[in-house]
Amino acid sequence: MLKTASLEGLSDMHISAVALGSFDGVHVGHQAILRHASAVAKQAMGLSAVFTFYPHPGMVTGRNGSGAITTQSQRSKLIEGCGIDILIEHPFTPDFASLSPERFLLEVLLLTFTAPNFVAGFNYTFGHRAVGDIALLKRLGAKHQFSVHEIAPVVVAGEVVSSTRVRRLIEQGELDLAADCLGRRFSLQGEVAAGDGRGRKLGFPTANVSLSRQQVLPPFGVYLVWSAELGFGVANLGIRPTFPPANLGLEAHFLEVSQRTDLYGQELEVELVHYLRPERTFAGPDELREQVEQDIARARTLAYSCAKC
Repeated sequence: MLKTASLEGLSDMHISAVALGSFDGVHVGHQAILRHASAVAKQAMGLSAVFTFYPHPGMVTGRNGSGAITTQSQRSKLIEGCGIDILIEHPFTPDFASLSPERFLLEVLLLTFTAPNFVAGFNYTFGHRAVGDIALLKRLGAKHQFSVHEIAPVVVAGEVVSSTRVRRLIEQGELDLAADCLGRRFSLQGEVAAGDGRGRKLGFPTANVSLSRQQVLPPFGVYLVWSAELGFGVANLGIRPTFPPANLGLEAHFLEVSQRTDLYGQELEVELVHYLRPERTFAGPDELREQVEQDIARARTLAYSCAKC
């Protein structure tokens, strides 16, 4: 089980390998880094750790305007799935961002980890304005006697996988290619909030999943979706323009779930399987009901095809 720790809580842990990076999305390139760190630690009969940040550095510096691919809890779960033992999510503040690469290494990493193996991707950067790179990390490793394992890029569809690329694919609605880069379907996660009951009145009870503007989003519209707990469903991602107020959310009707199922207050992760149509404004409840019936019929057909794959 993954243990979350602070820098101060690591003194009694025998950590042999540390994976470095932001790991937003935990895509297939990240997974290669994490699995290598896990393997190195096991070979040394020690523990593997991830040193990363929260919030994402790009959110603090303004370099990442699109939002995060994964929530904090999604990222933790995915990191655990790659065999990592310990997760350190260090607070990323403007003061911390001002550290030079050398100070970050000497005052943070080497004061925390004793002669470890550091594992990082080919494009890893660190320190103020991200001026430190993997080449500098290797030079510092030779100087301060620690090992650096550089993980080669992973290529999907002729292009290197990166968090920037995955964000772009999601925003463009290229979810199949994004899934290839992630090694899984793209998903949204949030708390199920009480709605206005309009879906139930129309005969289609829904789970209203609250979303953060800090998470990257695909185009608004209606999607075939999947939940590990609830199965296939049809969901509207957007602001529901027919019935104000226009609040961002994912309103999902699951095809095989009882109307009496109480999901309020639960965290729900929903995978986006297939884009059905754009979000639109309807003249009234009757027109909306007719369209939802068509969406559900199409979703059932697609879900049956997916289930047979």
